[in-house]
Amino acid sequence: MKTDSVDTFTLDKIEFSAVRQILSRFAATSLGKALCLRITPSRNPDMIAKWQGQTAQMIDAIISVGLPPLAGVTDITAALARAIPAGAATAEDYADIASTLSSASNVRGYLLSLAESMEHLVALGADIDEFDQLVEAIATVIAPDGSIRDDASPRLAQIRREIASLGSQIHDVMYGYLRRPEVTRLLQHATVTLHGDRYVLPVKAIHRGRLPGVVHRHSGTGATVFVEPDESVELNNRLADRYNDERQEIQLLLDELAIKVTARVDEISSMLRVLAQVDLIASKAQYAYQFEMIRPQICERGRVELVQACHPLLIEKAFQDKKAGNPVHPVVPLDIRLGADFDLLVITGSNTGGKTVTLKTLALLAVMAQSGMHIPARRGASLPVFRNIFIDIGDEQSLQQSLSTFGGHIKRIRYILNKTDKSSLVLLDELGSGTDPDEGGAIGQAVLDELRRIGCLGAITTHLSVLKAYAFSHERVDNASVEFDTKTLSPTYRLHIGTPGESHAITVASRLGINPRVISAARRHLSGQGKQFRKAIQSTGIARKSAEQARAKAVEAHLASQDTQQLYEAKLADLHELQGQFQIWLARLTQLSPGDEIYIPSLKKTGRLVRLELHNQLAVVDAGSIQAEVPLSELMPDLGQEAVRQQIDKIQADILAQSRSTEADRTEATRLRTEYHRSLEHQKKRARQFDTWLGLIARLKVGQDVAIAAKPGKAVLVEVDLPGLRAKVRTGDGKEIELSIQDLYPQSGPFAPRSDRRPTGQKPRGNAAKPGKPGQSKPGQSKPAPDKPITRRSADSKAARSNLAKLLATEPGQQVFVVPFNKIATLIRIDADKNQAVVQSGIFEMEIPLADLEPIEKK
Repeated sequence: MKTDSVDTFTLDKIEFSAVRQILSRFAATSLGKALCLRITPSRNPDMIAKWQGQTAQMIDAIISVGLPPLAGVTDITAALARAIPAGAATAEDYADIASTLSSASNVRGYLLSLAESMEHLVALGADIDEFDQLVEAIATVIAPDGSIRDDASPRLAQIRREIASLGSQIHDVMYGYLRRPEVTRLLQHATVTLHGDRYVLPVKAIHRGRLPGVVHRHSGTGATVFVEPDESVELNNRLADRYNDERQEIQLLLDELAIKVTARVDEISSMLRVLAQVDLIASKAQYAYQFEMIRPQICERGRVELVQACHPLLIEKAFQDKKAGNPVHPVVPLDIRLGADFDLLVITGSNTGGKTVTLKTLALLAVMAQSGMHIPARRGASLPVFRNIFIDIGDEQSLQQSLSTFGGHIKRIRYILNKTDKSSLVLLDELGSGTDPDEGGAIGQAVLDELRRIGCLGAITTHLSVLKAYAFSHERVDNASVEFDTKTLSPTYRLHIGTPGESHAITVASRLGINPRVISAARRHLSGQGKQFRKAIQSTGIARKSAEQARAKAVEAHLASQDTQQLYEAKLADLHELQGQFQIWLARLTQLSPGDEIYIPSLKKTGRLVRLELHNQLAVVDAGSIQAEVPLSELMPDLGQEAVRQQIDKIQADILAQSRSTEADRTEATRLRTEYHRSLEHQKKRARQFDTWLGLIARLKVGQDVAIAAKPGKAVLVEVDLPGLRAKVRTGDGKEIELSIQDLYPQSGPFAPRSDRRPTGQKPRGNAAKPGKPGQSKPGQSKPAPDKPITRRSADSKAARSNLAKLLATEPGQQVFVVPFNKIATLIRIDADKNQAVVQSGIFEMEIPLADLEPIEKK
């Protein structure tokens, strides 16, 4: 089970050893416990699928028939090493071997009796050999308590009979001395003591020699000598000989057992490995069942899709707190994904907001899944097989090498970039920190560039705005944030994908009582580019939030359809079971003979069968004074047949309803996913548009020509105040105009580049001016006031209804014409129920009634 797929640094930093400890708590044997503490992830998809299947099947087995019978299994590895001819194995060693072999037989029977659908567990049972003969051979010699049986051999039985007889004779002799007063006066204590295999009397040292016999030893104080009386010496000699004969016979018996054990030691060792594996699988199953974990979908190449994922160690802490009666802090689940619409996720937000926990949760769940464990997430979670998982987290300063904190991180990142491939998962905490923000941001962008080049999946946490902007301007990269409650100044630990977070440093400082004058100064000192970036985030946030909500609805609908499908299959199985019971009853019915006693529910009395008329589905029954024709349906077993029939009808109706519901859920999921992807693509387009605009603003110079969102569409820049978001320009007629910074280089509208403007030839509706000549009107046509919108038109006409149908068919991201404002805008979304649409013009979003929009027809 050992593999080199994940580097030990990562396993250490994500505290996988703590998960192993929790897992080992469920082990029933020392063999399984040791294996729980050594498990490591695999990178072999087939092996991972097998392990996951074993865990899932063991959960089903435990629910249906209980835990594997592992009681009596011990680690007999050392006993096996001693169990060789002339070896040091004791009778207790052979008793342990027999107990483990017997338990292995029970486990084998347990596994082989499982349903065929549990093929992984059945296969393990087939890997356990039978040892019945060896167990029986040991049992004929060794008793369950580890003693040698008297009947282990005829010679041993004879020797022990002689030992018992000699012992009785010696007892009579020795206790005869204790009944003689002249002897008891010589003794230190009136008792018989055993010295080795010989019985002796404790004689006072001052009386030594007065009791004829052999002195065997003195007491520690010298006050007592232990004397074997002459009368018992010969008996004790004979007893010692018999004890020696017993030892020789026992050693001979144990050597015979050793020969039998040695002949099968390889098979026994293999059996121990299987038993350890069974215990490990049972531990995984119990762990998963207790904490309601699920089996993730595993594929060699795929994406990370974790819904309501929780950190297993936080779940364990909550469990232990509840068990101890301590306050329980609820674990906030996370929704994490990678590899679908983006590969790299830049996570930002306040300190202690859960950014690091997010990285650890992702890594730990991936490691658990590749170790064959189920994970704490909602059903439907999927994970690819990572060839390696790399993490850089915490202060890795090396005192021996005099590396700074930043240097320690750089050394780790260098190692990661050298080892990473496209099948790796890379997790970097606080990328670019520990040094000058500008240089740290530059290094962070370069690292992200390299990760994009490699093509791996990854997530990084940071506080640097430049890395937030990186996600806006690069494909396959997205932002995420950890939520922070500015009212309570505490994190909520929720993760929001698609929205970059803020550190909230100024807000926190204000809440903590810093002088308002200082707070105001701090806000002024924020860079103009930073303010613009935050405004851009706000302007794009609504669309992205809608996209994420649509995606969440799609996932929810998909999971609901899976739930419905499972219920459908369960009810179908119930129906098949009832149909099977009916078939069994029908088969028994045909075995009835005339004269058999039958209970008639409709008459509430018992009668005797006269005959069966299967073609008429009737039974003719003699009920005493009458012969009754009874429908066979009344004679179904258990006397509750009407309820059974109603149950069958109900199940059939439920199946039909669930089938329809499943199809509806799947359709809704497909629709919402399509809507999400459209919104997401539009979000990327808007991000690129903002990046283009931001670049133009960053290169502004007084005196240069600039495009403006006002007539005549271009002017010369006279003055720019980036912190104040204002600019002053001079038009061709020498007139100076003060504009908002957003009115420079418009990315949409009539003064935008030609690609974003209304196609040539598109006829404006009502009194709107032609796009080719902004603001101009035909002779005789009233020109709209520049500071007022055009009056809305009625939605009752046939043309308006036709226009509405075309508009509803317009996809998000396409351009539409906003009639009251005589502008082209980009469609964000349509809310047909409210008869409104959200459109973007420049970096602003606005809600417009559908009656005031018209689609722009493509050529």
